[in-house]
Amino acid sequence: YVPWRVNGHGVLLLATSTLMERERPYLLEVELAWGTINRLRNQVAQWEALGLIISGGMRKQILAMTHDFAQAATTDDAAAAAESAGRALTAALDAMGQLASVYAEQAIGMRRAQTPKLATWFGVQLGGEMPALGVARQLLNSFNMVSVPLTWRAIEASEGRRTWKAADAQLSWAQTAGMKVMGGPLLELDDRGVPDWTYLWEGDFDSLLAFMLDHVTTVVKKYRGKVHLWQVAARMSHGRVLALNEEQRLQIAARAISKVKELDPSTPLIATFDQPWAEYLATEKLDLAPLHFADALVRGDLGLSGLGLEINVGYHPGATAHRTPLAFSRLIDTWSLLELPLVISLTLPSSAEKDDLANAKTQVLTSDGSEVSGATQRAWIERYMPMLLAKTPVQVILWNQLSDAAPHYFPHGGLFDANEQPKPALEALRRIRQQYLM
Repeated sequence: YVPWRVNGHGVLLLATSTLMERERPYLLEVELAWGTINRLRNQVAQWEALGLIISGGMRKQILAMTHDFAQAATTDDAAAAAESAGRALTAALDAMGQLASVYAEQAIGMRRAQTPKLATWFGVQLGGEMPALGVARQLLNSFNMVSVPLTWRAIEASEGRRTWKAADAQLSWAQTAGMKVMGGPLLELDDRGVPDWTYLWEGDFDSLLAFMLDHVTTVVKKYRGKVHLWQVAARMSHGRVLALNEEQRLQIAARAISKVKELDPSTPLIATFDQPWAEYLATEKLDLAPLHFADALVRGDLGLSGLGLEINVGYHPGATAHRTPLAFSRLIDTWSLLELPLVISLTLPSSAEKDDLANAKTQVLTSDGSEVSGATQRAWIERYMPMLLAKTPVQVILWNQLSDAAPHYFPHGGLFDANEQPKPALEALRRIRQQYLM
């Protein structure tokens, strides 16, 4: 897997086909073209078997790029091979975008033949404070749900002293506005979700588990009946917070899920996994990829109603590089094998400039600041969102950051800028909701 700049597409994380070990070096341009065209052709064949109709023009495109690739793979002139492979790769990525659009159009059309509007929940994470009135009003046309963060750090920043003001205001507003509410994450095992005072108990797993379950119990008892979906746990599968090992994090997630199910058996609940492509395994020595962690929870028969995938695109570290639309399609299909509905949380930057209110550890992925703008954020939404909506297992899509005007984690990832003015992305989401959703 290699981050590779392609004309008209920017830098994407692309993959070769499987390569055997050999003494003679490979020409990377040729191998990336080979892997990309292979994935495109396989996806066309799979979707055609399911009834997708491909145009004659696209078939000609695929034949032409295959011809360019054949020239690249059979010449001994490295420069000529790289040039032919570059043409093939650009054409393949162009065709991938077209294929994703065709798939989304036809798949959504089939779903809407049964129901004119999709019942997908379409929401935004409100953040730590109640949005300003002008901001809140603009959400009503774009979303039918909101996510209210009820993290341990937000509720109990000081041991034994809980603060409910922000959560109460957000829930009251959502209820008045007639919006669905996702509550949580109740537990988030990173610096955003764990109170500072808990480090006094680092290494004392039994005490930490008791504190966490007490928080879960208190929040669920207070807000049950007002929340339509509980996000019980997030960012549990990796990290070094509180010196918790893999087995302990898995135990915390399982115990928290069981506790919420016990206290509020009628409300659906999910666990969310960030970096679902498992990028963190490049730097952390762990046994479980996120899919395996989720599989362990599902097999435990704890009462999970769905799984969340937190995908923060275009940031580093702790996020994911830009990928092709078909990579997103394959990701959804892979997680669908666990046979639970999916909740997709997304963030994408609108600028590469310095963001003083963002987490200092997280940076926008770019080699040229002009590549990242409000227009590119909007274009990504318009290109990728319909394909996600076309996937039947995807029941909720959530934009993971409302505003850049309040302290936030991902630089320029909000739908409102630092002056609380809407970005073009908000209008794109509004149009998608009006076109496809109830």
